[in-house]
This record gives sequence, C-alpha cells and structure tokens, in this order.
Amino acid sequence: MRKLPFVRRIFWKTLTAVVVCVVVGWGLYISLSGYKLEPQDYVGTVICTVLLSYLIHLWIMPAEDLHDDHRGES
Repeated sequence: MRKLPFVRRIFWKTLTAVVVCVVVGWGLYISLSGYKLEPQDYVGTVICTVLLSYLIHLWIMPAEDLHDDHRGES
C-alpha cells in the first residue's frame, strides 16, 4: 500500500481550527435546543473531527506533496 499524503504542520493547524468550530457549534446547538450530549456523541465527534481535519488538510496542502513521482524507477 502506498504511503498516504500527510503534512504534519498543515494537519495540526487544520485540526485546531476544526476542533474550535466543533466546540462552538456544539455549544450553540446545545444552548439553542437544550440537547443533552450522550457518550456516543463524544466518540462520533472525535472520529468525525479527525477525518474532517484530514480531508481539509488534503484539500489545502500543496499539490507537489500529494503525488509520489517514484523518480528513477522504470
């Protein structure tokens, strides 16, 4: 399996921004609707936050970091 593209610096900045958005979003939703968080909400939010952060990271990372050219191979 090929190595997945990953730029650590971009990912951590993206993860931080997504976590802030999720916390603000949950706060607004809970204050406006009165919803009570369940244990499944925490687990699902953590999983989705990491996946969304990685996808956004792929979207904004430089194109030259996306492709592994395998130079020198036939």
